[in-house]
Amino acid sequence: MRPARRVVICGGGVAAIEALLALREMLAIRPHIDLIAPDRDFVYAPMAVAEPFGLAQVGRFDLAAIAEDLGAELHVGCLAGVNRARKHVTLTDGSRLQYDAAIVAVGARRRQWLAGATAFGGAGETSAFADLLARLEGGGVARLGFASPSGVSWTLPLYELALLTASRLAERGIVEVEITIATPEDEPLAIFGAGAARMLRSQLFDRGIRLRAGATARRFAEGVLELGSGEIIEIDELVTLPQLDGPRIRGLESDEHGFILIDDECRARGARDVYAAGDGTAFPIKQGGIATQQADVAAESIAAGLGAPLQPSVFEPRLRGILLTGVAPMYLRAGLAKGASSDTEVSADALWWPSTKIAGRYLGPYLAFTSTPAASVQLEDRPACTHETDVVQASHSEARELALVLAEADARSGDFRSAISWLEIIERLDGVLPNGVPEMRAAWQAQVNA
Repeated sequence: MRPARRVVICGGGVAAIEALLALREMLAIRPHIDLIAPDRDFVYAPMAVAEPFGLAQVGRFDLAAIAEDLGAELHVGCLAGVNRARKHVTLTDGSRLQYDAAIVAVGARRRQWLAGATAFGGAGETSAFADLLARLEGGGVARLGFASPSGVSWTLPLYELALLTASRLAERGIVEVEITIATPEDEPLAIFGAGAARMLRSQLFDRGIRLRAGATARRFAEGVLELGSGEIIEIDELVTLPQLDGPRIRGLESDEHGFILIDDECRARGARDVYAAGDGTAFPIKQGGIATQQADVAAESIAAGLGAPLQPSVFEPRLRGILLTGVAPMYLRAGLAKGASSDTEVSADALWWPSTKIAGRYLGPYLAFTSTPAASVQLEDRPACTHETDVVQASHSEARELALVLAEADARSGDFRSAISWLEIIERLDGVLPNGVPEMRAAWQAQVNA
């Protein structure tokens, strides 16, 4: 690649900001960088699942301030196409920007795929889910479902919503709501491997959440969820993750769904000086940490073309995720060699630092330490401090406490049968009941028999 003089980054999300930070880190003498973003805010959305519960807020940052800090020129607009022959990008308003190298990080298009359901795709849907929570707490919903569309591999937010909802209801002593998850995955969070699946199954069981794995939702109407198998589940309200479509950028090769085709160096197929990163690429896992890794690979190739003393790397994805459970978060990490998970780690302790939701090499530290130059702090992986069996044991300990709280709440309301069923969960976990609890169960059983 000949030395670049003008770099264009298209996008205002995670991959775009990571690419800006990476180029600043890798280059002593920087080219002119144009940042094209659809609006003036960078929305850091991974904590959107926690916002309806009052546990966190979606982060919003001024893109103009970020661009100024990182030495880029901000253009508010949307990418329409790439002219590879004349080396310019065209915006939807008809304006053009020349490039010597470009990174396309425009993301995917989200759409609702199941009529009648409440969609949750991130920051824009938090208020709708908060309204649903209010209906749950008001007694207007007895059966709540969560469903993921086929083809979506990053399902972690769905499980977080279910677990956080179960915890919220338990805190308020609401025990009559049935929660069901339907997912096309053979195992929950299958992309993280068997260890993560076992941990999550245990978490769901401990909270009384029903899991229907290998199940694809086909139709939802009048309180009935129909699965692809023809099975019927009675559901009052349903929450779904969105279906994703590719951006279909004119001038770039895409797959049948519109996602940009890239090689191992994150170069757009057939485009010498154009790279792509993030959810808009054809890589099947659409996740913020993966997007930052693609942006880093693209930035390395561009920096090397500018004369930086480095050997560009290839895209070797490593998946990192934090599962919010409503009690204590769980940290997950896995390699993704040849599309299969390997070296899976599950820990109650942070597996990287700073322990941000999106584990970007430069983005995480930049957002965590905005007063610290990016060159001084980078993401660091940490070894797992807890063996998987210890993690499961810790989650069971939390489940015991929660089950006991729910049992006592049921007993106070006079529902002694339900109270006893919660004690049975504790007994299945440990094989025995804690001191004093057998006497409590005997008293409740007497009430049932009376």
